Amino acid sequence: MDVIELANIHKGRNVAFNVFSKVFLDVPSPETDKFFVDTAKHIESIAMASCNSDFQNGAGLLKTVYGTADYQNADMESTRLARSRDFTRLFALNTIPLYESVYTSPEKLLKQDAWSEVKVFYYSNFFKRIDGDKTIEDHISLELQFMGLLSKNIAECIETEKFEAAETIMTTQIDFYKSHMLRWAPELCTKVIAEAETLNTLFYPAYAYMMRGFLEEDSAFLAEMME
Repeated sequence: MDVIELANIHKGRNVAFNVFSKVFLDVPSPETDKFFVDTAKHIESIAMASCNSDFQNGAGLLKTVYGTADYQNADMESTRLARSRDFTRLFALNTIPLYESVYTSPEKLLKQDAWSEVKVFYYSNFFKRIDGDKTIEDHISLELQFMGLLSKNIAECIETEKFEAAETIMTTQIDFYKSHMLRWAPELCTKVIAEAETLNTLFYPAYAYMMRGFLEEDSAFLAEMME
């Protein structure tokens, strides 16, 4: 695997993290729908190249979600209200929490130890919320954004032949997976998938399947890279 190919893998990881981040951040909008359409083929291609059944199963639902195999011509407006209702039912009404502390703390409350620990990771790696964004730091969307930023930084280090720096960032990602994401994000995905039959669309179950599979495969990929 040459330098260009390796850098492109990490750029692709950045895209994947940011796709999942946008899925779970807020109700769909014309802007996010365009992003989903533009990235659907990319997500499908890396899923089908993987060996993970969850990742592949989720990607297999995309044609149903988008109503076509030609994602660029998908009619997203016609399903936006239904998907917005699904988001509200799943997340806005707190049916399924989107915060790590609720999953990992004995109290099952917001802003517990995980929240404090995640903030330390962010601060140490120069990651901060966009000005005006009041999303709590251990929200799944922000944790995914953080992993995306680290993936982008790895790609940049590889392209400039700063290989030791790239290894340091990969170690940070492995630590974040072990300390945080793998401790709760798969459970979040499982809860979404379990609600599939109650929803208006398969949008969130499809992406939940893909995210659960991607996180499993990606964490294994990093561990192998560091051997």
